[in-house]
Amino acid sequence: MRDAVLFDVHGNIDALEAVLADAAAAGCEGLVIGGDLAYLGPAPEDCVDRVRGFDGRVVAIRGNTDRMIASGDDEIAEWAADRLGDERVAWLGGLQPERVLGEHDALLVHAVPGDDERRLEPDTPDAIAEMLVGAPGHATLLCGHVHVQYTRRVGTVEVVNPGSVGFPFDGRQTAAWALIDDGVLELRRTAYDVERALARLATHPARALAERRLRTARA
Repeated sequence: MRDAVLFDVHGNIDALEAVLADAAAAGCEGLVIGGDLAYLGPAPEDCVDRVRGFDGRVVAIRGNTDRMIASGDDEIAEWAADRLGDERVAWLGGLQPERVLGEHDALLVHAVPGDDERRLEPDTPDAIAEMLVGAPGHATLLCGHVHVQYTRRVGTVEVVNPGSVGFPFDGRQTAAWALIDDGVLELRRTAYDVERALARLATHPARALAERRLRTARA
């Protein structure tokens, strides 16, 4: 089965729509969401609805900022929760933290197994990376959180970070994602209308932060 693997959408509906169109053109039948769907971007409710209304199989897990929205951790989380409403917030908060993708021999986590906030970077020293990855029991570990697209071998496990759809931190404004087909991964980038996304931020409580990240594609 060919799936589109999307991490860290962060409420950026313009990037999400562009990626979904690209994924459809590439023949993707399913959608894999690796967490952080709604926090920070201008359209959290639209992103949740678009994923939930996807015409095909959807496998989704909860990221750390989905958890923050569900618990109202800060001003951005509260703003997103107000936009989402109780039912969508409950859906986000009720997602599992990890899922097995048996047909791809992969484990799907937001950051690392057992922890949705520890950072596994492309240059994390091997000994630390091996400790963070552990023994997931699958050929591939799909992870996100750091908003940088990369692949690396950690012991016997292929670690694949598809990058961030909504707020990439590698200096490239294009939305980052991956295509997986029976366990074979292909990293992808998709251009979208960044100016339109910026225009949506007019009344956002974290407008300055979101604008800077969209314009620079940096943290």
